[in-house]
Amino acid sequence: MPDTLKTLFKRIQEGMEGLAGAVMGDRAERLLDEEIRAVDDALHGARGEHAAAKARRVASEQHQAALATRIGEMEAKVEAALRQSRATQARKAADEVVQLQAERRQRAAESQQLATQERQFAHVVEQLEGRLRRLKHQLDILRASNSLQRAQATVARRQPGDLLYPEPAFASAARMKQRRAPTPASSAASEGKSKKNAADPAQAVLDRARKRITSSARKR
Repeated sequence: MPDTLKTLFKRIQEGMEGLAGAVMGDRAERLLDEEIRAVDDALHGARGEHAAAKARRVASEQHQAALATRIGEMEAKVEAALRQSRATQARKAADEVVQLQAERRQRAAESQQLATQERQFAHVVEQLEGRLRRLKHQLDILRASNSLQRAQATVARRQPGDLLYPEPAFASAARMKQRRAPTPASSAASEGKSKKNAADPAQAVLDRARKRITSSARKR
């Protein structure tokens, strides 16, 4: 196989390999993009759960504060009833205090569970945010790599042979110089004419006269 055909075949093969690599890169890019969307959806859900757990914990703590206020009020009623020797009212108020204290303990236990859930969701959110950042960074790197591969494949397809490479400036200048240089034949003719004129001075005079006549005719 001639060297030119070998070079052409090699460059075409390299271009196809680059194109195949770009196709694989595009598929990997799509998969990464899909994973990013999935992680982003999961992150959105985790943030919602974290906010809901925090809201439930805050509401429970507020309810506990309200129960504590209510307990204090009922204990004051117990004392007032006892001072007034109203045993039935004191007993009734005391029973309500017991119920309120039990509810407050239950709310306190729920608040602890909600706080635990809140911390867990916060940890999940942190992990998902970190994973999302890493995936986006990987996608940026992959896109840059794919773009480079596509550019290389395009260059390979546009330059299948050595003749298609841009010609160096010095080569173009040398070619123009060769075009401007006199050919051996014309150079030999000029040299022969000069020698003839040198051998025949009269002919040189005639030649100069003819030039003057031609120049004068042109001016008219």
